[in-house]
Amino acid sequence: MILHTTDTFRWYSFPLFDALPGVVTFVTTRGGVVTDDSFSTDNLGEYTDDAPERVAANRQRLRDALGFDCLAAPHQVHGVEVAAVSRDWQDSPDGDRRQMLEGVDAVMTDRTGIAVAVSTADCVPVLLYDPDHRACAAVHAGWRGMAAHIIRATVESMQARYDTRPARLYAAVGPSIGPDSFEVGDEVVEAFLSAGFDERAVVRRYPSRRSHIDLWAAAVEELEACGVELSHIEVAGICTREHSDEFFSARALGVRSGRFLTGLYFRQEG
Repeated sequence: MILHTTDTFRWYSFPLFDALPGVVTFVTTRGGVVTDDSFSTDNLGEYTDDAPERVAANRQRLRDALGFDCLAAPHQVHGVEVAAVSRDWQDSPDGDRRQMLEGVDAVMTDRTGIAVAVSTADCVPVLLYDPDHRACAAVHAGWRGMAAHIIRATVESMQARYDTRPARLYAAVGPSIGPDSFEVGDEVVEAFLSAGFDERAVVRRYPSRRSHIDLWAAAVEELEACGVELSHIEVAGICTREHSDEFFSARALGVRSGRFLTGLYFRQEG
């Protein structure tokens, strides 16, 4: 990933997407660490215990730094609901916008200036871009959502709404908990195997005899199963637990930690 900084904000972008005209991707960071403050400094998660005015100010700084018109970031519930944001959503009052994105784990749009994003602190954020129909999506894939095929549900939703061809999609898998840090119980392994994932690809057996799940490999397996070309997939490969000084991590900082955003939007052409 490529680091960007301004006087007021710090974020990363994906090189694969940077080469595409008019597409802007972003992965925010903690922006700085204050001792005994698990929300420090750039918490962007609205659904945390952080002061709402602080989160709002952080989001405004992000908007000022990147230049998008509005942000569509849902209240995620580890499910498989996919929402489309359009002109109607953009023109709705703030309270209605929030309700439209309640209980949603993936957001898609074909509107210029709307940034779609998901908030994470170890779960896997996935970005999708359809260059033919200028449509995009941001997906929140925790282990439950991944096993329930939230990525597949999002690709199918893009096919139905935008006539997306999976072979033409570009995809990015953002920073999240890595396989060395994601030790799980047998019930999690069984959830992935029951869902049809390749055991050799996603399950790792460690000398401790505890199992680990490789969520990055699971995301790539899902994308390829949908028809996305491997050459169109970028994996950040950054473990949030190991790099909790830069990215929020629930396993490292506790579930009450902040959240960072991974998203994308279309810049106005001309």
